[in-house]
Amino acid sequence: MEERNNRLLNAKLNKYIIPGIMMSLALQLGNIVDTIFVSNLIGVEAMSAVTLSLPVETIVQLTGYCLGISGSIAVGNMLGKRDKEGASKLFSATFIVTLVVGIIFSICALPAAEPVARLLVSGDGVLTGYTRDYIRVSMLGAPVIGIGLMMVNYLGVENHPELASAYLIAANVINLVLDYIFLRYTPLGITGASLSTVLGFLFAMGIFVLYIRSDKRNLHLILLKPGELGITKEAIITGVPMLIFMAANFVKALGLNTIIMNQLGEEGMAVFTVCDNVLLIVEMLTGGIIGVIPNVAGILFGEKDYVGIRVLCKKMLKYSYILLAVIFVLIMLFTEEITVMFGSGGGELGSHMVQALRIFALCVAPYLWNKFIISYYESIEETAIASFATFLENAVVVLPATLVGILVWKQIDGIGIDGIAAGFVATEIITAVAACIFRKIRHKNTSFYIVPDKNPGINLDFSIKSTMEEAQTVHKRIIEFCQEQGASKSKANLAAVCAEEMTVNIIRFGGKTSNWIDINLCLEDDLCRLRIRDNGVNFNPLEYQYDSEDFDIHGIELVKKVSKSMDYIRAIDMNNTIISF
Repeated sequence: MEERNNRLLNAKLNKYIIPGIMMSLALQLGNIVDTIFVSNLIGVEAMSAVTLSLPVETIVQLTGYCLGISGSIAVGNMLGKRDKEGASKLFSATFIVTLVVGIIFSICALPAAEPVARLLVSGDGVLTGYTRDYIRVSMLGAPVIGIGLMMVNYLGVENHPELASAYLIAANVINLVLDYIFLRYTPLGITGASLSTVLGFLFAMGIFVLYIRSDKRNLHLILLKPGELGITKEAIITGVPMLIFMAANFVKALGLNTIIMNQLGEEGMAVFTVCDNVLLIVEMLTGGIIGVIPNVAGILFGEKDYVGIRVLCKKMLKYSYILLAVIFVLIMLFTEEITVMFGSGGGELGSHMVQALRIFALCVAPYLWNKFIISYYESIEETAIASFATFLENAVVVLPATLVGILVWKQIDGIGIDGIAAGFVATEIITAVAACIFRKIRHKNTSFYIVPDKNPGINLDFSIKSTMEEAQTVHKRIIEFCQEQGASKSKANLAAVCAEEMTVNIIRFGGKTSNWIDINLCLEDDLCRLRIRDNGVNFNPLEYQYDSEDFDIHGIELVKKVSKSMDYIRAIDMNNTIISF
């Protein structure tokens, strides 16, 4: 019996989308700004050096990015199961590990930068010097970048997507200003571009003070015993796809740089850099929408709210592809202007960039789908499928596809640059098809979502407006449902009384922000479970003390006494209470 109107969940998803887009925009904007400023104020060689530095950038970001995403998913599952203590321990452990690894990178920066640059770029030319200077500062700033990336992911699952986006926006505004100052008015050169990124991440950390002072926090830094650091394995297990993603990204960046430099030289690298930055722009806009999935789906999966998971996925996909269609049209209409923005300067190089970029744009639709399935399957703990798609997309397929594309296009036009774009289109299509086949092999006779179509047990699932008139109907609806399902009269009365008492107190206490209340009653074997979700002000019935005649706290005390267990959490910026009896 499904009557939930999903307005409450939809409203909260809408709240997450804009901050999610802003967060993704801010996260990718630094690389794009660096590339644009470097290409226009220093030169195309320096722009290529930024791309050649990507393998090192990937390693520097590895710990904070992976533990941030995987840790926040694992914490979301824990919070969905009401394990606040375990969630705080995991948060603290990932913070410590990220900081320690970052410090190790900083120590290695000065002696390692030169040999690493020589490994990435053959010879002792200007390109090698640019690459060395860029990666040296990135390695020195590893602790700052790692903690920053880790925290933005935890802020999303901690009901503060607006602070996560504010942090990254502030970091990139600072980066933008310092980029221009360092490159225009100082002799720092490409070192200034890298330094501005690190300083942006550092200075923007003042925003984290707002999170520390928030009364919505579920997570706290706590002192761990040496043996308790092992809880990090929870994040590592959940984050296997992200670890594979970052490892594959390293192989991908190093492999593509080698293939393109050997086959096409610096001109090919310049074209690839522009295409890669356009893909970053696509991810910057659509990735923020897809990024809502791990923040929310982990909690819904922990609560076994499979109906909510479907609502989430359909909404995020719809918004993503609408936005993607607009982006695709803009790329096709303004291809030449985009290449000029990245310093092509017209001429033969500009012509190659325009043609390659138009072919490259065809990969964005399957690319978005692959991003979606990886995020979704991670969130429901189907790490094998997510890892398979990640490994295909970022290592197994992309390198041979790019090499074959270049060699085939050389036979067509004698140049081969367009083969880079063709290789990327083939990679995304092959990955999408292979992931679908792999999922069908692992989970026969299931839909794409894998999880059940309905929540477990026999469910009454409905929504009411936050009014006393609507609250008066709750008791009757639950009694009728229990009678239809043959539940005992005593349990039916308990469920009806609990739901009515909680609903009345939510309406009285919830304030103006409380518009809808979702009520789910699940009959599963001998267990009766009542879940109530609302978007009112913070209201934890477990901690509320009687201090006013305005609230019928005696009703809540009654619920506590007659129930087997009662759990509360503030998640997805909503009050979530589960009562079992």
